[in-house]
Amino acid sequence: MKLLFILLLLASAGILETRPSSAQVSTGGVRVISGVVLDPSGAAIPGAKVILIRADGTLVDQSLTDNTGGFRFNHVAVGEYTVDIQAAGFRETKVSAVVGAKQPPSLRVVMPIEVEKQTVNVEAGGAPLVSTDIGGNQNANTIDRNALDRVPVFDQDYITTMSRFLDDSATGTNGVSLVVNGIEANGPGVTASAVQEVKINQNPYSARFARPGRARLEIITKGGTPNFHGSLNFMFRDSVFDASNAFAISKPPEQRRYFEGSLTGPLGHGKRTTFLLSLDEDQQDQQAFVVAEVQPNVQLGENVANPTRHFFGSGRVFHDLANGDQFWMGYSYERRTVENQGVGGTVLPSAATDTKFQEHEVNVGYRHSFSPHWVNQLQFLLGHYDSPVSSVTEAPQIVVSGAFTTGGAQADSRRTEYHFDGTDFSTYANGKHQLSFGVDIPDISRRGLDDFTNQLGTYTYPSLDTYAAGHATTFLLQRGNGHVVFLERVLGVFIEDNIRLKPNFSVYLGMRYYFQNYFHDDANNFAPRFGFAYAPTKRGRTVIRGGAGVFYDRTGPSPIGDLLHFNGVNLLRFIVNNPVIQNPGNPTPPPINVPTSAVVLDAKAGIPYSVQYSVGVERQVTEKSTVSATFVGSRSIDAFRSIDANAPPPPNYLSPPNPTLGQVRQIQSEGYQKSAALELTFRGKPSKWFSGQAQYTFGKTYNNTSGITYFPGNSYDPAGDWARSDNDRRHKFDLLASSQPTRYFTAGAALSVYSGKPVNITTGADNNRDGIVNDRPADVLRNTMPGPGMIELDLNLAHDFVLSKSRKEARTLTVALNSFNVLNHVNDMTYIGIITSPFFGHAVAALPPRRMQLDLQFKF
Repeated sequence: MKLLFILLLLASAGILETRPSSAQVSTGGVRVISGVVLDPSGAAIPGAKVILIRADGTLVDQSLTDNTGGFRFNHVAVGEYTVDIQAAGFRETKVSAVVGAKQPPSLRVVMPIEVEKQTVNVEAGGAPLVSTDIGGNQNANTIDRNALDRVPVFDQDYITTMSRFLDDSATGTNGVSLVVNGIEANGPGVTASAVQEVKINQNPYSARFARPGRARLEIITKGGTPNFHGSLNFMFRDSVFDASNAFAISKPPEQRRYFEGSLTGPLGHGKRTTFLLSLDEDQQDQQAFVVAEVQPNVQLGENVANPTRHFFGSGRVFHDLANGDQFWMGYSYERRTVENQGVGGTVLPSAATDTKFQEHEVNVGYRHSFSPHWVNQLQFLLGHYDSPVSSVTEAPQIVVSGAFTTGGAQADSRRTEYHFDGTDFSTYANGKHQLSFGVDIPDISRRGLDDFTNQLGTYTYPSLDTYAAGHATTFLLQRGNGHVVFLERVLGVFIEDNIRLKPNFSVYLGMRYYFQNYFHDDANNFAPRFGFAYAPTKRGRTVIRGGAGVFYDRTGPSPIGDLLHFNGVNLLRFIVNNPVIQNPGNPTPPPINVPTSAVVLDAKAGIPYSVQYSVGVERQVTEKSTVSATFVGSRSIDAFRSIDANAPPPPNYLSPPNPTLGQVRQIQSEGYQKSAALELTFRGKPSKWFSGQAQYTFGKTYNNTSGITYFPGNSYDPAGDWARSDNDRRHKFDLLASSQPTRYFTAGAALSVYSGKPVNITTGADNNRDGIVNDRPADVLRNTMPGPGMIELDLNLAHDFVLSKSRKEARTLTVALNSFNVLNHVNDMTYIGIITSPFFGHAVAALPPRRMQLDLQFKF
């Protein structure tokens, strides 16, 4: 498959080599009309419809603006033209363009906001339109700034709001990939009101990105503007207006106060230098709920305070050069503290942790146009963060499987990091081709990991009876040097070509190369990508779209830290099987008469990769709405997992093969995953009463590993864990919509209806003496218990008080009331699958009940 993709890419290069001569012959009487479409704040408007019309009224061509707001019409004959631009939420704008003997300058179009019309689409700022653009797939999920203000967004957390459209089976070992203005980042770098657009699955096979579309969340932030514009936001919640949690014996006092705003405008007297400032202050006094009726002196449904404090500040300066280039630089600072984290369900208050986090980050960007055909973009960031975790109680931890966790958290640790992320790529467009190539550096980091966990030890008991008798299944203790420092390097190089073979047929070819240190097999990590879009009819209201691609995984820092920590010298880990404890309530460590455990990398381990493929049909059903049906399949090959390479062999499990070592966690890349899904997607505005997007997914995912830290039930038979994935949901429906039933208010809705994820049934004991408490009963396969489903409906009701009639400088005060989980449906998080637990087959925690939220927003 890789060879096929390489051949296709070489064929594309061959086309590029043969085209220039014919293009040069025809350039005498044709030119290019290009430009960028911006909102009044200077932010790009992606997805705007751009129509090119001759002076006699003849339609020449039409397109949609790209992610940067850019548009381009090639091979335009000499003459006079009108460029008509349309985008939801903005007034239709027309500009003139004259094509003469010289190439016309690039257009910069600023679209005024449509004040009188308040109905806003929940897609990328423009009416959906099926097209054969490779990045125009209609099964993407996007939401622009205006729509974010109309749909219910809990705690202004737009990332979580959009994350419902991600695919858990597509995410890698390092989690969801967050891409901000084209590069990977730890956070958005700005506050909520400075975000222009959030999107998922746009151009799912792009070689510019490491992960497929459903595993990455892309954010586009606002830029500077020559005039002052801003937004001030206040959000308030109080539990006095909320329903009670199903597992709380009484409603706890909970309150949230959130202040946020952004301001953009000119610096100095000219308009070439502008700024963007964004700040937020967040104070949250929330509660966790504890179910612990089996533990003496702990009340069922105990409420535990969980206060959170958060501050974020960001400033950016933009400078437009005389030749059309732009340079910008920004700085951001973030600080967060959380008390009593990790409490809830069967975890008692004494086992909580306090966490702190602070980060400094500098962002730099430069865009340079070599010619109307060739643009280069450079962007990078430098950052530092510090994140210590401390246990609330300094005491050994006691875990009774499926019943309660008490004592101390034994989770003391600290992570520090100095990191560099960046990308530099060029885009060259000529004739039928739009070629992009460059270097992507997702991560170069100096990381410090301090592991002080389990210094006093963790005792694990299979059941309440064994706890009362003092018969633990394992005792875990760590000693030695918990500090390591290392340099992690991740690098990508990519090339891609969008080819418009015919007006109704486009092809995409791409290739990406991956490199990560500390792991093997770097020479062969080439990831080809392919896509196509074909409109079989002249009217072009139906598009057939498909593609495939290879995506490599990466480990993240934790596994590397484990390899350096537990090398048999630095940090020593001792696992004592079946110790007898004299006083379970106040235990003393048993004699340590076992060898140290270790973490090693399998000599055959490489970087895992997945192959994703899809084919679908998109249909424009009204002027402003589309439907699509897409089949998506994937295979994860050589996936990460861990085994105990020194586990006592069956059937008696008496002693390990190497008695001089304890548990030997071997990190392998021999797992496998298979998934298939059918996505049905609606996007658009079928009537003046409704605007939004809805998606239903029917799918299934099977695997024999849940990630790099996953141990199979039997290390001698890892393939025996083949079963439903931990994240397998057969049915998943999501809706985001807005409406304006009257001119007095707007309404927004978010609906999620999911079937349950499976639950793994275990014994709660370490029956095979490998130091891992994940053994299943005989003849019970992994993940056989059905888990709980979820139904959640959120609503937003808002009214705009227009304080100014000026169309250009409108000042608006918006008052919005939000209600989350309006139906107050009890959404259990999961069920306890430990057969010795008193809660076996039942839930001990649920998602929040109905909650109310007041939002005030002032825009100017």
